[in-house]
Amino acid sequence: MCVCVLCPGAHGVREEPQFVTARAGESVVLGCDVSHPLNGQQTPYVVEWFKFGVPIPFFINFRFYPPHVDPEYAGRASLHGKASLQIDQVRSEDQGWYECRVLMLEQQYDTFHNGSWVHLTVNAPPTFTDTPPQYVEAREGGSITLTCTAFGNPKPVVTWLREGDQLTSNRKYTVSDGSLTVQAITREDRGAYSCRAHSDQGEALHTTRLLVQGPPYIVSPPENITVNISQNAQFTCQAEAYPGNLTYTWYWEEDNVYFKNDLKLRVRIFIDGTLIIYRVKPEDAGKYTCSPSNSLGISPSASAYLTVQYPARVVNMPPVIYVPRKLPGIIRCPVDANPPVTSVRWEKDGYPLRIEKYPGWSQMADGSIRVAEVTEDSLGTYTCVPYNVLGTMGQSPPATLVLKDPPYFNVRPGGEYRQEAGRELVIPCAKGTITHHNIKGVTLHDFQNHRIIIATVFTLHDRLATGGYTLHDFTEGKIADNSVWSANYVS
Repeated sequence: MCVCVLCPGAHGVREEPQFVTARAGESVVLGCDVSHPLNGQQTPYVVEWFKFGVPIPFFINFRFYPPHVDPEYAGRASLHGKASLQIDQVRSEDQGWYECRVLMLEQQYDTFHNGSWVHLTVNAPPTFTDTPPQYVEAREGGSITLTCTAFGNPKPVVTWLREGDQLTSNRKYTVSDGSLTVQAITREDRGAYSCRAHSDQGEALHTTRLLVQGPPYIVSPPENITVNISQNAQFTCQAEAYPGNLTYTWYWEEDNVYFKNDLKLRVRIFIDGTLIIYRVKPEDAGKYTCSPSNSLGISPSASAYLTVQYPARVVNMPPVIYVPRKLPGIIRCPVDANPPVTSVRWEKDGYPLRIEKYPGWSQMADGSIRVAEVTEDSLGTYTCVPYNVLGTMGQSPPATLVLKDPPYFNVRPGGEYRQEAGRELVIPCAKGTITHHNIKGVTLHDFQNHRIIIATVFTLHDRLATGGYTLHDFTEGKIADNSVWSANYVS
């Protein structure tokens, strides 16, 4: 804007307008000269300063009286020289046109002869007038808009950055006029977002941290561990979430560890998710699952396995061992061991058993004794002591070996049976089970009074029940001699 004011009177035209530039916060002087009459008399005068657009002066000074200053300039405006104005701590809003008027008192010519116009340009570095909070929250799957407004001269450019990289509009972000919208929020979107306002006068930076509300995320899952019996076992499980009111639940297999009777008194879950099992037992081995929760969404889970190593032990040794007379037999030592059993020592009737002294006797890989033909030499009371690399938990309870005669048939079925199709066929048998050994897909009814009844009606062309049958007796798990017959349906 260029202003030229023509003033009639002895001294003709007022001075050309001045253009002054200052930086916000600095001090500036707006010049204004005073011309006295040609007769050289020093007449009193009044200095007035106006800001364009405001009809009344904001600064008035007369000789030695205190100046009158508008509240907007109070403490910042003062007279400099004869009529110039000094403004301290210049503000951006001070920018504009200023008019100086010098009123000569006791003069007959134009009282507004003196004065000038000055344009003040205030260069200001960017400053924010509106910013988002330091922390903002958003739910997973939702969206959020962050807005920054900045002021400065020249007008600053506002951009958004994440981890030092400037963001542009795409499917994830929308950047427009100082605003940033984050869409389809996931936990990966959490973190710091920076608003940057910059111009040739400088820059300003504001950082906002986005907190994403959602279910926990396991950052350190538990790992498989192996411990010896009676030691303590420790599983770690660390999760992150917002809000961070995390609670951890641990499961053994499918059961809460606090609901497992033998385990609940020996476990402790710490606030950081760590699980400690005190004085582990072999029965504690298995899968342990950590599940953190903050009451939002579906809780994640992670599992690891506990392996318990313990010396070899005997479990469920029967008080009586039955073996068939004059048939092969096995004398078992029911062993449980981790690491696996390496050896088993036997005693018979209180004395170490030297297997090599018994013909047909041998020791199997699992420590059991195999007898080729059981006789009265096998009779006695047996105990076993299993070992592995960790040692043994001790001797088994005594077990007495008893001989039993193998089963036999009182009544055998005949060699061949014939029956008309559709009629019932009855085959007598004192004891045992019947298996159909060469006809596929036949379903036989249950035994009734030690006989098998084939009651299915067959036609001339349906011969599924025709074929050979074998009768077995599995009394005490031993097989008697077989009885074989055939059945044929006739039309």
